[in-house]
Amino acid sequence: MKKYAFLISLFVLFPLIVFSQSQDVTKKAIEHIVSVQQENGAWSRLSGEFPPEAEPTSWAVKVLKMKKLYDDKADKGIDFILKDQKPDGSWNNNTAHTAFAIIALKQAGKGDEAIKKGIEYLRGVQDEAGGFKRIGKEGAPLTIYTAVVINAFIDAGFKRNDPAVRMALDWLMGCQNPDGGYGMPKGSPSLAISTAWTVRALAMAGISPNTPFVGDAVEWLMKAQRESGGFAMMTEKAPEDPEVTAYAIMALSKLKDKKEVIDKATGYLAKVQHDDGSFTSNTPIQFNKVAKKNTQTTLFVAWALAEIE
Repeated sequence: MKKYAFLISLFVLFPLIVFSQSQDVTKKAIEHIVSVQQENGAWSRLSGEFPPEAEPTSWAVKVLKMKKLYDDKADKGIDFILKDQKPDGSWNNNTAHTAFAIIALKQAGKGDEAIKKGIEYLRGVQDEAGGFKRIGKEGAPLTIYTAVVINAFIDAGFKRNDPAVRMALDWLMGCQNPDGGYGMPKGSPSLAISTAWTVRALAMAGISPNTPFVGDAVEWLMKAQRESGGFAMMTEKAPEDPEVTAYAIMALSKLKDKKEVIDKATGYLAKVQHDDGSFTSNTPIQFNKVAKKNTQTTLFVAWALAEIE
């Protein structure tokens, strides 16, 4: 009887322990985040090495408003975002910067006119095939940028049958590789970062997990999880990384029956978090594959965990 009682208590306590662990990681991450806010209210992806700008500021505002913490700091960030919008409605003529600003402002419930102008900009630069490029109409459409834009459209209240959303979804699903994953540009090797963002966008838009577009992508993504619980950029010959792990959590949190996988990933994040609450990653493209302790990764970890708490 004592044995059964012990097992029952363990079964009850384990989820609570994991939840507490997640909250501890998030709390430490947020403390670090607020400590590196700049005087003008903005954030940099790496303080002292990159300038403060709208994109990391949007991530910070999103996190603080999700957790309902440090409203004064979030509001200063919102002021910076609103002032930084360009006359064409974009932020830096960059589709991801613009999409993240919309996501943050919607979370905060502010900037309706700025959001409207941002949406108009995104509609105007959408590729005729449906995808979104990094810089306005320049270059090739990319899965991550398209997925982030879909996230912004959905957050802004647009449905799956909206013409821009429908075209983006069709293009995105047409980018799936034979192995189930998604590369950055169409036809490139599958990466966890692009696969995770695609899964998240498709799930948010209501694409069934039973379709190959989601189901096979999740199966591919699971192969990128290491024994530590962290996720690597590729399924083979790549180490786990906290930012990639955050993206995987953000994707899997939109699906059912992935709690065990997410809990394992959260355990990994708890182990690799620095004492000051930050994380080290070489994922940001600006770092040229040099691993650095940085704010960008810390923000995405906090965002990911905030969604499951």
